[in-house]
Amino acid sequence: MQAQVLGLAGWLRSQGDEVRLIAPLLPEGESGASVGRVTRIRANRSVAPISLSGRVAGRVAEALAWGEVTHIHEPLMPRVGPSALRSRGPKVVTFHADPPGWVRGLYRGLGPWMRSLKAPDVMVTAVSRQAAGALASGWGPERIVPNGIEVSFGAKPVERRRGRVAFLGRDEPRKGLSLLLEAWPEIRRRHSHAELVVMGAIRPDPPQGVVFLGRVTEEVKELTLKSAEVYVAPNLGGESFGIVLVEAMTAGCAVVASDLLSFQDVAGSAASLFATGDVAALAERVSEVLGDPSLAERMSAAGQERAGRFSWRRVGPAYRECYAQVLERS
Repeated sequence: MQAQVLGLAGWLRSQGDEVRLIAPLLPEGESGASVGRVTRIRANRSVAPISLSGRVAGRVAEALAWGEVTHIHEPLMPRVGPSALRSRGPKVVTFHADPPGWVRGLYRGLGPWMRSLKAPDVMVTAVSRQAAGALASGWGPERIVPNGIEVSFGAKPVERRRGRVAFLGRDEPRKGLSLLLEAWPEIRRRHSHAELVVMGAIRPDPPQGVVFLGRVTEEVKELTLKSAEVYVAPNLGGESFGIVLVEAMTAGCAVVASDLLSFQDVAGSAASLFATGDVAALAERVSEVLGDPSLAERMSAAGQERAGRFSWRRVGPAYRECYAQVLERS
């Protein structure tokens, strides 16, 4: 989420807007207010920095006094979000996450805060239908505004390697690496030249045709994606968006992905989707693309065009429209 907040702030400033950030802890050199000591908690298999300080509410109210519109990212995240939600004035709130079931239940129990989302000077947005699904029926959102991403891949050409398949992600169950490795022998049986390059994970005794790179630099990620014919996203759940799909499409990969709602929103018809968790369907989709170079080229072109939808040049103006609407309604 931090990357989204900083990216949007940067785009708005490039358009001449004045932006100040309010957070438990601001990045060095960023203008705004750090409002409390940071506590790091595990949420949705990642780590989220939050502030539990009793002084947060007063500091947030003071910091918000100057602005025309307040944009609150994850408005129910303690304690900055709820404190900002109680402030006066027009607000846009954005839900980013696909939280676990217990958090969804907690959302439904936060009556006073949830009712504030229905105020006329509040607009609720979500980054995807998956993120919107965390909200109980009747609480929104009014609009789906996707995440913005500027993929700063260089212009240096990289030779595309026929048969190269790429994966990027941590080695945890929801990322689906085990599913891909289970499908790999069948893919190799059909395409003996196929090579799987795994970024972000290392396992001992790799199967034939599999290379584990572990954690990689941005440069290695760029070179690997640009050289891959196919990118596979076999994720099993817990994904509210799918920025890695945008990166892969920008790099020109033909994308094969599980049919998570969030991946459908990001890739649309540019990707070949398979039933989530279905090993045979995954092997079939990857084999189909590897066996048809013209299909891979068409998917590559469609993906690069699709990726342009998530540029800040497209996403930034959508949020500006939200700001204008809540100002008119207040």
